Amino acid sequence: MDSERPEMTAEDHRTRVAAERRERMQARLVESALLVFGQRGMDASVIDELIRTAGVSRGTFYNYFRTNEDLLLAVSLAVSDEMMRVVDPLAQGESDPAARIAAGLRLFIALASDYPVLGAFLSRGGLRVLTDNSLVKEYLPRDLIESRNSGRIQVSDIDLAFDLVVGPTLTALHRMQSRPLPDGYTARLVSGILQALGLPSDEADSIAHRPLPRLELPSDSLLARACARVPQDGGSSEASR
Repeated sequence: MDSERPEMTAEDHRTRVAAERRERMQARLVESALLVFGQRGMDASVIDELIRTAGVSRGTFYNYFRTNEDLLLAVSLAVSDEMMRVVDPLAQGESDPAARIAAGLRLFIALASDYPVLGAFLSRGGLRVLTDNSLVKEYLPRDLIESRNSGRIQVSDIDLAFDLVVGPTLTALHRMQSRPLPDGYTARLVSGILQALGLPSDEADSIAHRPLPRLELPSDSLLARACARVPQDGGSSEASR
């Protein structure tokens, strides 16, 4: 029995190395696609440009993705989930579910401002980026339901409440692509969203202007790696929050 172990261990090692290599290549393709979709849009045929950007062969690309749509789905899921894994733990520091929604929105917009590649991708992708199995569609309804059940918001239809949050947020991300957001814009936007959900104006404004925790991505994150590949203007999004 013991004599079989070296062969099994070697096979396990080869399997693990192959899986890690495949994971790195998929991450490389997704990172490159994030750049290309942000520049070209979601409806453009980006496969040729992606191959050039990633420095891979056409055969390698088709080993991982069959179509433009498959690629867009993978990028959308990776981007939205990475954002929520960064934003949600910070927003959860608020005990009030309405304040969690406000903090999450402000941090979400700040992240898109701090990482222009992300802002361009979200602006061009719009609702197509919000895939059905993304964390956005899990975490935001969770806080909306808790806010409704505790009487913090007055909109009982969670789908409607979701749309009242997401629509203005995507508009802000789109606006950001043509010019910087004015000072305090994000806080005023979030105050308006909270009021649309039923909070009194004074309370909504107070919640929307609370201090935010510091937002920082790991250097090896998808967004950080992608943004490191393009020139940055060095601007700060702090004033718009």
